[in-house]
Amino acid sequence: MKTKKLLLLATSLFLMGSQVVSSQSKTGDLPVFDFSKDYPQTKMRLQEIADIEYVPLETTDDILLSGMASLSAVTDKYILVHEFQRGDIFVFDRKTGKLYSHFNHKGSSGMEYTWIKNGTLLDEKKEEIYVCSQYIFVYSLKGEYRRTLKINGFGHGMKIFNFDDESLLIYDDVTIVPGREKETTKDPYRLVSKKDGSLISVLDIHFSKRYSNAIIQKDGNMYRPYQFSYLHNMHYGQDLVIMDISSDTLFLLSPNKGLTPILTRKPSVHASEPRNIWTPFFTTDKFIQFGTFLLDFNSKGGGPMPTFMYDFKTGEISKLSILDAELGVKPWGSLDEWGPGSTPSIAKNMAAEMIQASSMIEAYQKKRLVGNGNKVAKALVEDDNPVVRILKFK
Repeated sequence: MKTKKLLLLATSLFLMGSQVVSSQSKTGDLPVFDFSKDYPQTKMRLQEIADIEYVPLETTDDILLSGMASLSAVTDKYILVHEFQRGDIFVFDRKTGKLYSHFNHKGSSGMEYTWIKNGTLLDEKKEEIYVCSQYIFVYSLKGEYRRTLKINGFGHGMKIFNFDDESLLIYDDVTIVPGREKETTKDPYRLVSKKDGSLISVLDIHFSKRYSNAIIQKDGNMYRPYQFSYLHNMHYGQDLVIMDISSDTLFLLSPNKGLTPILTRKPSVHASEPRNIWTPFFTTDKFIQFGTFLLDFNSKGGGPMPTFMYDFKTGEISKLSILDAELGVKPWGSLDEWGPGSTPSIAKNMAAEMIQASSMIEAYQKKRLVGNGNKVAKALVEDDNPVVRILKFK
Protein backbone atom coordinates (compact mmCIF):
# COMPACT_ATOMS: atom_id res chain seq x y z
CA MET A 1 0.00 0.00 0.00
CA LYS A 2 2.83 2.38 0.90
CA THR A 3 4.66 1.54 -2.38
CA LYS A 4 1.54 2.27 -4.40
CA LYS A 5 1.11 5.63 -2.65
CA LEU A 6 4.72 6.64 -3.41
CA LEU A 7 4.30 5.55 -7.03
CA LEU A 8 1.19 7.70 -7.41
CA LEU A 9 3.03 10.66 -5.91
CA ALA A 10 5.97 10.19 -8.28
CA THR A 11 3.61 9.88 -11.25
CA SER A 12 1.74 13.06 -10.34
CA LEU A 13 5.03 14.95 -10.00
CA PHE A 14 6.19 13.67 -13.39
CA LEU A 15 2.95 14.85 -14.98
CA MET A 16 3.23 18.19 -13.28
CA GLY A 17 6.83 18.52 -14.43
CA SER A 18 5.79 17.80 -18.02
CA GLN A 19 3.37 20.72 -17.91
CA VAL A 20 5.66 23.20 -16.20
CA VAL A 21 6.71 26.14 -18.37
CA SER A 22 10.20 27.55 -17.92
CA SER A 23 10.27 31.23 -16.99
CA GLN A 24 12.34 31.86 -20.11
CA SER A 25 9.97 30.02 -22.45
CA LYS A 26 7.57 31.67 -24.85
CA THR A 27 4.25 32.29 -23.20
CA GLY A 28 2.10 32.69 -26.32
CA ASP A 29 -0.53 35.36 -26.74
CA LEU A 30 -0.91 36.30 -23.11
CA PRO A 31 -2.50 39.58 -22.02
CA VAL A 32 0.16 42.22 -21.39
CA PHE A 33 0.35 44.62 -18.44
CA ASP A 34 2.08 47.84 -19.53
CA PHE A 35 3.70 49.75 -16.65
CA SER A 36 3.56 52.99 -18.66
CA LYS A 37 -0.11 52.80 -19.68
CA ASP A 38 -2.85 54.89 -18.09
CA TYR A 39 -5.53 52.28 -17.42
CA PRO A 40 -9.22 53.12 -16.81
CA GLN A 41 -10.41 53.26 -13.19
CA THR A 42 -12.66 50.65 -11.57
CA LYS A 43 -14.19 51.22 -8.13
CA MET A 44 -15.83 48.55 -5.98
CA ARG A 45 -17.27 48.43 -2.49
CA LEU A 46 -15.94 45.57 -0.42
CA GLN A 47 -19.35 44.95 1.13
CA GLU A 48 -20.90 44.52 -2.35
CA ILE A 49 -18.39 42.01 -3.70
CA ALA A 50 -17.95 39.84 -0.59
CA ASP A 51 -19.98 38.25 2.19
CA ILE A 52 -18.40 39.15 5.53
CA GLU A 53 -18.16 37.15 8.74
CA TYR A 54 -16.50 38.13 12.02
CA VAL A 55 -14.91 35.65 14.45
CA PRO A 56 -13.86 37.15 17.83
CA LEU A 57 -10.75 35.48 19.22
CA GLU A 58 -11.21 34.45 22.84
CA THR A 59 -9.67 36.75 25.45
CA THR A 60 -8.64 35.72 28.97
CA ASP A 61 -5.79 36.68 31.29
CA ASP A 62 -3.82 33.79 29.77
CA ILE A 63 -4.77 34.47 26.14
CA LEU A 64 -3.58 37.95 25.19
CA LEU A 65 -2.19 38.56 21.72
CA SER A 66 0.43 41.24 21.25
CA GLY A 67 0.60 43.69 18.38
CA MET A 68 3.13 41.35 16.73
CA ALA A 69 0.64 38.49 16.33
CA SER A 70 0.32 37.14 12.78
CA LEU A 71 -2.68 35.41 11.26
CA SER A 72 -1.21 32.35 9.54
CA ALA A 73 -4.09 30.14 8.41
CA VAL A 74 -7.88 29.89 8.38
CA THR A 75 -9.37 26.46 7.62
CA ASP A 76 -12.82 24.91 7.95
CA LYS A 77 -12.12 24.03 11.60
CA TYR A 78 -9.30 26.21 12.88
CA ILE A 79 -7.64 29.63 12.96
CA LEU A 80 -3.85 29.62 13.42
CA VAL A 81 -2.03 32.63 14.94
CA HIS A 82 1.62 32.94 15.93
CA GLU A 83 3.91 35.53 17.53
CA PHE A 84 7.29 35.27 15.86
CA GLN A 85 9.50 36.77 18.59
CA ARG A 86 7.81 35.38 21.69
CA GLY A 87 7.28 32.01 20.03
CA ASP A 88 3.63 31.61 21.06
CA ILE A 89 1.31 29.57 18.86
CA PHE A 90 -2.47 29.76 19.21
CA VAL A 91 -5.10 27.57 17.59
CA PHE A 92 -8.67 28.88 17.78
CA ASP A 93 -11.95 27.27 16.80
CA ARG A 94 -12.97 28.59 13.38
CA LYS A 95 -16.68 28.86 14.23
CA THR A 96 -16.62 30.23 17.77
CA GLY A 97 -13.18 31.80 18.20
CA LYS A 98 -12.67 29.81 21.41
CA LEU A 99 -9.12 28.71 22.15
CA TYR A 100 -8.42 25.16 21.05
CA SER A 101 -4.76 25.05 22.06
CA HIS A 102 -1.80 27.24 22.98
CA PHE A 103 1.86 26.26 23.19
CA ASN A 104 5.30 27.79 23.17
CA HIS A 105 8.32 25.57 22.49
CA LYS A 106 10.89 28.31 22.14
CA GLY A 107 14.20 27.00 23.44
CA SER A 108 17.44 25.28 22.53
CA SER A 109 16.67 21.57 22.79
CA GLY A 110 16.37 19.36 19.73
CA MET A 111 12.58 19.58 19.87
CA GLU A 112 12.39 23.38 20.24
CA TYR A 113 12.67 26.39 17.92
CA THR A 114 14.72 29.54 18.54
CA TRP A 115 12.13 31.91 17.03
CA ILE A 116 9.55 31.74 14.29
CA LYS A 117 11.58 33.11 11.38
CA ASN A 118 9.56 31.91 8.38
CA GLY A 119 6.05 31.61 9.79
CA THR A 120 3.80 28.66 10.61
CA LEU A 121 1.72 26.30 8.48
CA LEU A 122 -1.37 24.28 9.32
CA ASP A 123 -2.21 20.90 7.80
CA GLU A 124 -5.78 20.34 8.93
CA LYS A 125 -6.02 16.87 7.39
CA LYS A 126 -2.96 15.57 9.27
CA GLU A 127 -3.72 17.82 12.28
CA GLU A 128 -0.16 19.14 12.26
CA ILE A 129 1.51 22.53 12.64
CA TYR A 130 4.81 23.30 10.90
CA VAL A 131 6.96 25.90 12.69
CA CYS A 132 9.58 27.34 10.33
CA SER A 133 12.63 28.34 12.35
CA GLN A 134 16.27 27.17 12.20
CA TYR A 135 14.67 23.96 10.92
CA ILE A 136 11.03 23.06 10.32
CA PHE A 137 9.57 21.62 13.52
CA VAL A 138 6.36 19.61 13.30
CA TYR A 139 3.89 19.48 16.20
CA SER A 140 0.37 18.21 16.76
CA LEU A 141 -2.39 20.79 17.10
CA LYS A 142 -2.00 20.45 20.87
CA GLY A 143 1.74 21.10 20.69
CA GLU A 144 3.15 17.57 21.05
CA TYR A 145 6.48 17.25 19.22
CA ARG A 146 6.39 14.90 16.23
CA ARG A 147 9.51 15.37 14.07
CA THR A 148 12.05 17.80 12.64
CA LEU A 149 12.62 18.46 8.94
CA LYS A 150 16.35 19.30 8.66
CA ILE A 151 15.93 22.21 6.24
CA ASN A 152 18.18 25.10 7.23
CA GLY A 153 16.02 28.19 7.63
CA PHE A 154 18.79 30.47 8.91
CA GLY A 155 21.47 30.00 6.23
CA HIS A 156 19.56 32.19 3.77
CA GLY A 157 16.13 33.66 3.27
CA MET A 158 13.27 31.41 2.21
CA LYS A 159 9.49 31.29 2.05
CA ILE A 160 7.63 28.06 2.83
CA PHE A 161 4.14 27.09 1.63
CA ASN A 162 1.79 24.19 2.34
CA PHE A 163 1.53 22.74 -1.18
CA ASP A 164 -0.36 19.43 -1.00
CA ASP A 165 -0.93 16.41 1.26
CA GLU A 166 2.61 15.12 0.86
CA SER A 167 4.82 18.16 0.26
CA LEU A 168 5.86 21.67 1.18
CA LEU A 169 6.95 24.18 -1.44
CA ILE A 170 10.06 26.18 -0.62
CA TYR A 171 11.12 29.38 -2.36
CA ASP A 172 14.80 30.28 -1.87
CA ASP A 173 15.54 34.01 -1.79
CA VAL A 174 18.52 35.64 -3.46
CA THR A 175 21.63 35.54 -1.24
CA ILE A 176 22.96 39.09 -0.76
CA VAL A 177 25.56 38.48 1.97
CA PRO A 178 28.96 39.67 0.66
CA GLY A 179 31.08 36.74 -0.47
CA ARG A 180 28.12 34.35 -0.65
CA GLU A 181 26.36 35.63 -3.77
CA LYS A 182 27.22 32.43 -5.68
CA GLU A 183 24.95 30.49 -3.31
CA THR A 184 21.92 31.98 -5.08
CA THR A 185 20.14 29.23 -6.99
CA LYS A 186 18.77 29.82 -10.49
CA ASP A 187 15.96 27.33 -9.76
CA PRO A 188 14.44 28.71 -6.53
CA TYR A 189 11.25 26.61 -6.26
CA ARG A 190 11.44 23.09 -4.81
CA LEU A 191 9.13 20.54 -3.23
CA VAL A 192 10.19 18.71 -0.08
CA SER A 193 8.58 15.85 1.81
CA LYS A 194 6.39 16.62 4.81
CA LYS A 195 7.47 13.29 6.24
CA ASP A 196 11.25 13.77 6.43
CA GLY A 197 12.19 16.96 4.53
CA SER A 198 13.83 15.07 1.67
CA LEU A 199 13.85 16.66 -1.79
CA ILE A 200 11.00 15.53 -4.01
CA SER A 201 11.45 17.78 -7.01
CA VAL A 202 13.03 21.02 -8.20
CA LEU A 203 10.36 22.78 -10.22
CA ASP A 204 11.22 23.86 -13.74
CA ILE A 205 11.00 27.58 -13.00
CA HIS A 206 14.46 28.70 -14.08
CA PHE A 207 15.91 32.22 -14.02
CA SER A 208 19.15 32.93 -15.85
CA LYS A 209 19.33 36.22 -13.95
CA ARG A 210 17.83 36.83 -10.51
CA TYR A 211 17.18 40.11 -8.73
CA SER A 212 16.64 40.90 -5.07
CA ASN A 213 14.32 43.17 -3.14
CA ALA A 214 17.19 43.81 -0.69
CA ILE A 215 20.72 45.17 -0.62
CA ILE A 216 23.49 45.07 1.96
CA GLN A 217 24.74 48.38 3.34
CA LYS A 218 27.91 48.72 5.40
CA ASP A 219 27.46 50.42 8.77
CA GLY A 220 30.87 50.75 10.40
CA ASN A 221 32.18 47.22 10.81
CA MET A 222 28.76 45.67 10.26
CA TYR A 223 26.63 44.88 7.24
CA ARG A 224 22.93 45.63 7.48
CA PRO A 225 20.22 44.56 5.03
CA TYR A 226 17.95 47.19 3.53
CA GLN A 227 14.92 45.83 1.76
CA PHE A 228 11.51 46.47 0.29
CA SER A 229 9.05 44.08 1.94
CA TYR A 230 6.44 42.73 -0.46
CA LEU A 231 5.11 39.41 -1.74
CA HIS A 232 6.61 37.42 -4.61
CA ASN A 233 4.17 34.54 -4.17
CA MET A 234 0.87 34.05 -2.40
CA HIS A 235 -1.70 31.34 -1.80
CA TYR A 236 -4.86 31.04 -3.87
CA GLY A 237 -6.45 28.18 -1.99
CA GLN A 238 -4.17 25.21 -2.62
CA ASP A 239 -2.69 26.94 -5.69
CA LEU A 240 0.09 29.50 -5.64
CA VAL A 241 0.24 32.83 -7.48
CA ILE A 242 3.82 33.49 -8.61
CA MET A 243 4.85 37.08 -9.44
CA ASP A 244 8.57 36.61 -9.10
CA ILE A 245 10.77 39.70 -9.15
CA SER A 246 12.95 38.01 -11.80
CA SER A 247 10.13 37.00 -14.16
CA ASP A 248 8.16 38.84 -16.82
CA THR A 249 5.25 36.42 -16.42
CA LEU A 250 2.63 35.90 -13.72
CA PHE A 251 2.06 32.17 -13.18
CA LEU A 252 -0.49 30.07 -11.32
CA LEU A 253 1.04 26.93 -9.82
CA SER A 254 -1.40 24.11 -9.04
CA PRO A 255 -0.81 20.64 -7.55
CA ASN A 256 -3.18 19.29 -10.21
CA LYS A 257 -2.53 21.43 -13.28
CA GLY A 258 1.14 22.31 -13.01
CA LEU A 259 2.31 25.80 -13.95
CA THR A 260 0.00 28.00 -16.03
CA PRO A 261 1.08 31.41 -17.41
CA ILE A 262 -1.63 34.04 -16.81
CA LEU A 263 -0.26 37.49 -17.60
CA THR A 264 2.95 39.03 -18.90
CA ARG A 265 4.45 42.52 -18.56
CA LYS A 266 6.34 45.25 -20.36
CA PRO A 267 8.88 46.65 -20.14
CA SER A 268 10.80 43.56 -19.16
CA VAL A 269 12.11 43.42 -15.59
CA HIS A 270 15.53 43.01 -17.22
CA ALA A 271 15.23 46.28 -19.17
CA SER A 272 16.70 48.84 -16.80
CA GLU A 273 17.34 49.96 -13.25
CA PRO A 274 15.59 50.96 -11.08
CA ARG A 275 13.16 48.16 -11.91
CA ASN A 276 9.39 48.30 -12.08
CA ILE A 277 8.05 45.59 -9.77
CA TRP A 278 4.63 43.99 -9.47
CA THR A 279 3.33 42.23 -6.37
CA PRO A 280 0.15 40.15 -5.79
CA PHE A 281 -2.47 41.42 -3.30
CA PHE A 282 -5.22 38.82 -3.52
CA THR A 283 -7.02 36.58 -5.99
CA THR A 284 -10.67 35.65 -6.47
CA ASP A 285 -12.39 33.40 -9.00
CA LYS A 286 -13.07 36.53 -11.10
CA PHE A 287 -9.93 38.65 -10.87
CA ILE A 288 -6.49 39.16 -9.37
CA GLN A 289 -5.49 42.42 -7.72
CA PHE A 290 -1.83 43.42 -7.80
CA GLY A 291 0.25 46.48 -7.01
CA THR A 292 3.24 48.13 -8.67
CA PHE A 293 6.19 50.18 -7.45
CA LEU A 294 9.69 51.24 -8.42
CA LEU A 295 12.46 49.21 -6.77
CA ASP A 296 14.72 52.20 -6.12
CA PHE A 297 17.08 51.77 -3.17
CA ASN A 298 18.02 55.46 -3.34
CA SER A 299 14.41 56.51 -2.80
CA LYS A 300 12.87 57.14 0.61
CA GLY A 301 9.78 55.29 -0.55
CA GLY A 302 6.37 55.87 1.02
CA GLY A 303 3.07 56.92 -0.49
CA PRO A 304 0.20 54.83 -1.80
CA MET A 305 0.93 51.89 -4.10
CA PRO A 306 -1.04 51.90 -7.39
CA THR A 307 -3.22 48.80 -7.62
CA PHE A 308 -4.64 47.08 -10.69
CA MET A 309 -7.12 44.35 -11.56
CA TYR A 310 -6.80 41.68 -14.20
CA ASP A 311 -10.23 40.22 -15.08
CA PHE A 312 -9.91 36.49 -15.82
CA LYS A 313 -13.06 36.36 -17.99
CA THR A 314 -12.64 39.45 -20.15
CA GLY A 315 -8.85 39.71 -20.10
CA GLU A 316 -9.16 43.41 -19.34
CA ILE A 317 -6.87 45.37 -17.02
CA SER A 318 -7.89 48.44 -15.01
CA LYS A 319 -6.85 50.48 -12.01
CA LEU A 320 -8.73 49.15 -9.01
CA SER A 321 -9.94 50.84 -5.85
CA ILE A 322 -11.82 48.66 -3.34
CA LEU A 323 -13.56 50.88 -0.79
CA ASP A 324 -14.34 49.66 2.73
CA ALA A 325 -17.64 51.08 4.06
CA GLU A 326 -17.23 49.40 7.47
CA LEU A 327 -13.73 50.06 8.72
CA GLY A 328 -12.24 52.38 6.10
CA VAL A 329 -14.26 55.55 6.70
CA LYS A 330 -12.25 58.78 7.04
CA PRO A 331 -13.30 61.50 9.52
CA TRP A 332 -14.79 63.61 6.70
CA GLY A 333 -16.92 60.73 5.44
CA SER A 334 -15.03 59.52 2.36
CA LEU A 335 -13.95 55.90 2.09
CA ASP A 336 -10.43 54.56 2.28
CA GLU A 337 -9.19 51.90 -0.09
CA TRP A 338 -9.16 48.36 1.27
CA GLY A 339 -6.27 45.99 0.91
CA PRO A 340 -5.80 42.69 2.74
CA GLY A 341 -3.96 43.35 5.97
CA SER A 342 -2.48 39.86 5.91
CA THR A 343 -2.19 36.90 3.55
CA PRO A 344 -3.05 33.78 5.56
CA SER A 345 -3.54 30.43 3.93
CA ILE A 346 -7.29 30.11 3.27
CA ALA A 347 -9.68 28.44 0.81
CA LYS A 348 -10.08 29.75 -2.73
CA ASN A 349 -12.13 32.89 -3.28
CA MET A 350 -11.65 33.98 0.33
CA ALA A 351 -9.48 36.34 2.36
CA ALA A 352 -9.04 36.98 6.08
CA GLU A 353 -7.49 39.63 8.30
CA MET A 354 -7.30 40.54 11.97
CA ILE A 355 -9.15 43.67 13.10
CA GLN A 356 -8.36 45.35 16.41
CA ALA A 357 -11.19 45.42 18.96
CA SER A 358 -11.05 49.24 19.17
CA SER A 359 -11.70 49.53 15.41
CA MET A 360 -14.66 47.16 15.67
CA ILE A 361 -16.14 49.13 18.56
CA GLU A 362 -15.82 52.42 16.66
CA ALA A 363 -17.49 50.97 13.55
CA TYR A 364 -20.29 49.55 15.73
CA GLN A 365 -20.91 52.90 17.40
CA LYS A 366 -21.19 54.54 13.98
CA LYS A 367 -23.53 51.80 12.68
CA ARG A 368 -21.29 50.69 9.83
CA LEU A 369 -20.96 46.95 10.42
CA VAL A 370 -22.62 44.25 8.32
CA GLY A 371 -23.18 40.51 8.73
CA ASN A 372 -22.67 39.39 12.30
CA GLY A 373 -20.40 42.39 12.95
CA ASN A 374 -22.85 44.20 15.24
CA LYS A 375 -23.40 41.16 17.45
CA VAL A 376 -19.64 40.59 17.77
CA ALA A 377 -18.68 44.23 18.36
CA LYS A 378 -21.42 44.77 20.96
CA ALA A 379 -19.73 42.26 23.28
CA LEU A 380 -16.19 43.67 22.91
CA VAL A 381 -14.08 45.90 25.13
CA GLU A 382 -11.05 47.76 23.81
CA ASP A 383 -8.46 45.46 25.40
CA ASP A 384 -9.93 42.31 23.86
CA ASN A 385 -8.03 40.20 21.37
CA PRO A 386 -8.49 41.01 17.68
CA VAL A 387 -11.43 39.85 15.61
CA VAL A 388 -10.83 37.84 12.44
CA ARG A 389 -12.76 39.26 9.49
CA ILE A 390 -13.38 36.55 6.88
CA LEU A 391 -14.33 37.59 3.35
CA LYS A 392 -16.00 35.25 0.87
CA PHE A 393 -16.06 36.85 -2.56
CA LYS A 394 -19.26 36.58 -4.56
